[in-house]
Amino acid sequence: AIVVMVVQPGERNVYDQRWVERRLWDTYQIEVVRLTFGDILDKCAIGDDNRLFMGEKEVAVAYYRAGYAPTDFPGEKEWDGRWLVERSRAISVPNLAYHLAGCKKIQQVLAQPGIVERFIDDPQAAALVRECFVGLYPLDNSDEGNRAFEAAMANPSNYVVKPQREGGGYNTYGDEIPKLLSSLSDEERKGYILMELIRAPGFKNILLRNGQLVASEVVSELGIYGIWV
Repeated sequence: AIVVMVVQPGERNVYDQRWVERRLWDTYQIEVVRLTFGDILDKCAIGDDNRLFMGEKEVAVAYYRAGYAPTDFPGEKEWDGRWLVERSRAISVPNLAYHLAGCKKIQQVLAQPGIVERFIDDPQAAALVRECFVGLYPLDNSDEGNRAFEAAMANPSNYVVKPQREGGGYNTYGDEIPKLLSSLSDEERKGYILMELIRAPGFKNILLRNGQLVASEVVSELGIYGIWV
């Protein structure tokens, strides 16, 4: 059996992907094949017992390094490729439910009173988890959403507006927030949440940009690397 790493066409974010690929081969002799959603539809098929095959090789795991942005699904072919995997017995990492749990709206809902406590029975442990939270609010047409809208319009420097997208490259900050919110209909506002701005301390470091080393002020973000199957 093989692992299919689902990637974007012309993928450039390859360094950690290749690390996973090499470790699987060097340690376990597990072959990793890199395919786009379109490639999956062209090269894979469902066989007996809903098992997914690429040629003669069964696909045991589909590891998604794509599928987190609307641009990853430019046409029906890409959607059909994703659906082919979902219909099969291949293990999706992440599966569809876990994938959706990473959406910004889920983060905002988890911050509501009583929600974390549904999953953590120990009140003290739940309180410790909540200490890590900043304010997260809807931007829909509910009373809470309208209050958040007014707060963001009045003091935009205190907030960040986040769409239902992976990563932080699509967020809106500061003086750009009123411009964005003023341009949205009530229906479109449902696709965003409002978060209190985290004012992390900055420090100097070296970045690699376009093959050049550039001194810049940066902030740190804790990332927990792992794979849940």
